[in-house]
Amino acid sequence: MKRPSFRRLAALITAFALIAGIGVFGNTGHDMTVPVLADENSSGAAGTGTEEAAEVTSDGSDEFRAVWIAYYDFNKSRGYSKGDFTTYVEKMFDNALSFGMNAVVVHVRPFSDAMYKSSYYPWSSYASGTQGVNPGYDPLKIMVTAAHERGLEIHAWLNPYRVSTTWNYGTDVKKLSKSNPARKWLTNKKTKDDRYVLEYAGALYYNPSAKAVRELIINGIREIVENYDVDGIHLDDYFYPDLDKNYKTNFDAPEYDTYAAKQKKAGKKAMSIAEWRKDNVNKLVKGIYSAVKEADPDCIFGISPGGFIDYFDEEFRWYVDYRTWMSKEGYIDYICPQLYWSFNNRNIFPYYDTLLRWVAARKNPSVKVYAGLPAYKMNEKNVISSKDSLTDTEWYDQFLLANMIYRGRQGGADGFIVFDYEDLIDGKNSTAVEYMKKAWEE
Repeated sequence: MKRPSFRRLAALITAFALIAGIGVFGNTGHDMTVPVLADENSSGAAGTGTEEAAEVTSDGSDEFRAVWIAYYDFNKSRGYSKGDFTTYVEKMFDNALSFGMNAVVVHVRPFSDAMYKSSYYPWSSYASGTQGVNPGYDPLKIMVTAAHERGLEIHAWLNPYRVSTTWNYGTDVKKLSKSNPARKWLTNKKTKDDRYVLEYAGALYYNPSAKAVRELIINGIREIVENYDVDGIHLDDYFYPDLDKNYKTNFDAPEYDTYAAKQKKAGKKAMSIAEWRKDNVNKLVKGIYSAVKEADPDCIFGISPGGFIDYFDEEFRWYVDYRTWMSKEGYIDYICPQLYWSFNNRNIFPYYDTLLRWVAARKNPSVKVYAGLPAYKMNEKNVISSKDSLTDTEWYDQFLLANMIYRGRQGGADGFIVFDYEDLIDGKNSTAVEYMKKAWEE
């Protein structure tokens, strides 16, 4: 039997402490207002903070503070022994603690593969070095133990539709493990499953319109929650690709044409192709939420889309229906837009103004809004935006990450996830990380 989840245990401990009169959050009269560092490019008033931003999350901590640990953070540990991998993970999680984090969001399925023992997906190459080869131990099991021993939540991060990219396997299915479901569908003698996997722009994707694909993805997530004491399931921004101007005729357009013809024959109005594609993603998201809650009601499910909120209304890419997710029950527990821009108002989506728009989009009060922060841009030359080639000097301001936290709290953010682990341990960012740590303590 699965042991009580880390989240549930933390909640019980917190409840007991409150009943006993123990101040688990320190002085209950502590002023929650935080200072704002001066920034001449910051937009809007500093604000006075919000009651919502000061709420504690359901696990009893003041706010969700996590770091993304991406598949390429496991490059060094490919093919490690169990002991060496354990040491590697413990060092990462010790560092996460030293950064002031209370959670880690760990990539467990980047490319139709698994950093755990799966009945549906082959072993990840980031575990053993070769996709489909057993590393001789269970990486996720080690990571769950290491996280909980340190009081960290662990959220299993996966990409639902992505099978390959131009920089790894491309469209050559023979480079995939023979046990990879994408390769099986593309190489077996059946014809009905030939379009469960689609080629596009030099990469392979699972077809979001196929029911069998949804079942595969949902079953793969259900087994994680059933077999591992993870505290959350996390999807990022890899949904439909950018389909460009030919979006009405490419990718899964044949499936849409079949759907539209059936609707016409039945005397019913068909959704537009953009609406239909959003509905395909929504079916998956709702199915994942149900599977997660059935397996463990205390496990949370969240999504981290790109932060460019206006672009989701365009008809040719991504098909992210964030409004439904943030307004209706049964879709997500949190959303974490990747707000990877500075405060500079020359940005198309300046950090603070864009965060306010995401918070305002929340119509279901039970949905948390976290801000995704870009440590990877710190102390690097970045242009202000795709429409402005000027260098954005804010990324050389060592206070920037801290300021994003201060302002994020005032804007209503319930927590933060920082991208990426490797950028936080990079020496060039050490000063920025120190200020970030101080921000957590405020």
